[in-house]
Amino acid sequence: MNFIKPEKLKPSSTVAFVSLAGSIDHSDSILTAKKYFEDKGFQVKIFAPDRNVDYLGGSDKERLSFLHDAFSDTSVDAVIALRGGYGSLRLLKDIDWNVIKNNPKIFAGFSDITALLLMIWKNTGLMTFHAPMVCSDFGADLNPVTEQNFFKTLQNGFSHADIKKSFNGNYAQGILWGGNLATIVSLCGLDFLPDEDFVFFAEDINEPVYKIDRMFTQLSNIEKFRRNIKALVIGDFNGLDDERLFCKYIKNLALSLNIPVFFGLKTGHEKEKLTLPIGLPVTITDSQIKPI
Repeated sequence: MNFIKPEKLKPSSTVAFVSLAGSIDHSDSILTAKKYFEDKGFQVKIFAPDRNVDYLGGSDKERLSFLHDAFSDTSVDAVIALRGGYGSLRLLKDIDWNVIKNNPKIFAGFSDITALLLMIWKNTGLMTFHAPMVCSDFGADLNPVTEQNFFKTLQNGFSHADIKKSFNGNYAQGILWGGNLATIVSLCGLDFLPDEDFVFFAEDINEPVYKIDRMFTQLSNIEKFRRNIKALVIGDFNGLDDERLFCKYIKNLALSLNIPVFFGLKTGHEKEKLTLPIGLPVTITDSQIKPI
């Protein structure tokens, strides 16, 4: 695959807020985030409907159009999802990948947006970013570590991500790939897995251990997954029903796949989260993830 790095964010860049999943509350968080970016010197464009459709921020046709329009707009330098929730999966079959490939730019989000992060990278080679979003972060109580790392990564490039401990080895190499576990599993049936060696980072929220077991088992049943995964990195799994059982399960999973597992990556649904590039070749040790 031809690897495409988007242009870095500049102080005068234009940022697009795009409705791609979940219902939208227009009253506070979007305007708060808009003012935040404008106070920093950025221009802001908003691609969102005037009303919600059921539990979605616009119909499938509208949200697909927002995605295409934001990438086609030559004045836009970065596309940031308004929020997650549900809805990204519904767009995948109709995305014109050439629109994105021919207009590469920063694309950022997390949670349900994981589906778009991974499938954009898979179908175009464009590096995407597992990163904070408009409503949950920039339009709310923005964590200072989240804020600093977001701009540092998008303006200067990814430098490293700290992790806390390892099991079954302390080194791996591959492209950085992953995101929300439940969303990734929802991609099964599509051609979504990397064709090369990858380091898999995973996070989720309010899932019991038996469901986490089910999701990792579903992925592990895929031969390409078993062949190409070189390490597992555990992010935030807040809302666990049994943390001790979770750690035991993850260690057994690492043994069964014959890979190292690393714990303590700050990514997920907590306020503090790092901005992580999807598709970037990295090495990982027992203390840091670094670009190659």
